[in-house]
Amino acid sequence: MDKQKALFSVFIRKYQVGLRAFIRGLGVHSDAVDDLAQETFLVAYREMDKFDQELDFGFWLRGIARNLVRNEFRKANRQTRILNEKLSQFLVNEFEFNYEPSDYNGDEIAALKACILELPDTSRQLIDYKYANEQNSREISEQIGMTTTAVRLALMRIREKLKACMAYRLSLT
Repeated sequence: MDKQKALFSVFIRKYQVGLRAFIRGLGVHSDAVDDLAQETFLVAYREMDKFDQELDFGFWLRGIARNLVRNEFRKANRQTRILNEKLSQFLVNEFEFNYEPSDYNGDEIAALKACILELPDTSRQLIDYKYANEQNSREISEQIGMTTTAVRLALMRIREKLKACMAYRLSLT
């Protein structure tokens, strides 16, 4: 490991706890703090050559984190483009349930249902929570006692299994 990477590893160990506390103190949901801290360290690593060594590294990290949180505010503000959330949600759902493309043949749905039935019980339960109950990772994690990251990873792996299973089943037809 080169000298810069070794030094950066020391900085991560030294500043990670304080950085996470700072991010949480900015009003970030606790389940998003680790993601923002990791993103802060990634930005810092990429921008390391711009860091003025006369300055405090922790102060510099907090500035990066503050900018990332500002970006999150902008993202949240973009989500306010919907005038009436309930009406828009109804219209989106109505379109989704009443729209059927002309080349629809049902093979994909049949393959998906068969593949879901082949999943272990816990995987089927996660799929139900996510898609049938429309719950997010945080809500699912609270119900089943997994971390939000573990829920997201499990769902990602389940989707990959379903995709492979469906590809196999559809290739047989």
